[in-house]
Amino acid sequence: MFFKKIVSLSVIPVIIFIVYFFSDNATESLTNTKVLFIGNSYTYRNNMPHIFEEISKSKGKKVEVEHCTLGKATLYIQSKRPKVFQYIRRQNWDVIVIQGSSRDFLADSSTLADTTKPALEKLIKAVQRHNPATKMLFYMTWGYKNGYKPIEEVNSFEKMADKIRDQYLSLYKTYNIGVVPVGMAWKDVRRDRADVKLYVKDGAHPSLKGSYLAASCFYAAIFGESPIGATYYSKLGPKICAYLQGRATRNVLYQEKTYGLPVMQEITRKQF
Repeated sequence: MFFKKIVSLSVIPVIIFIVYFFSDNATESLTNTKVLFIGNSYTYRNNMPHIFEEISKSKGKKVEVEHCTLGKATLYIQSKRPKVFQYIRRQNWDVIVIQGSSRDFLADSSTLADTTKPALEKLIKAVQRHNPATKMLFYMTWGYKNGYKPIEEVNSFEKMADKIRDQYLSLYKTYNIGVVPVGMAWKDVRRDRADVKLYVKDGAHPSLKGSYLAASCFYAAIFGESPIGATYYSKLGPKICAYLQGRATRNVLYQEKTYGLPVMQEITRKQF
């Protein structure tokens, strides 16, 4: 009898360890946030998705991040690429970010209605069919450094940035899909710090600072908390990164109701 009690007591710590180990690993897999970026060079330049991933990890988040990108791709081009739909079906993503070409939303109303929006809806429906629980986000891009000269309505940075903003807000109202206002954070930095170079020489694509700003915006939009304090700096210094983290916070978290953010609360509810 005494021997049986000793054996029983010795088994208890083992049982506790097994329960703790497996429950901990189960929780870890549940809390791993899986994010897919669909876009063009505005997404893949400087490997922005990787910057987002490393910022997230430095803030204690467990993330899996992939991107399906193609240079100069419009939404119409993306909607014709089999690879995009393969990526959508690859796993049950928590978040899929959709980025259109900056010029997608400078087109005339007939092009928007006949080409751009049907292409976007094809992507949205593909995500919804595969996993209705996946949260989508639109990636609001920025205006060119000097605007788009062929169209008078957007022939300056401010005009182009505001036009893109208005179009993405219209998409939010139409599809109830949140918008990450990277373009507005870009505008804020340009107004506040002219010395911070967000563009490369072509005046359109992002420098490393521009991509870091975008990644910080995505962190705030997805997790609903500030990226301030992230210790991943890529090849930049901690001082400029802290500044960019602050501007992302200001333009995403202070405006989250305007843009239908964040999405993390709904992801957490789905997982648990």
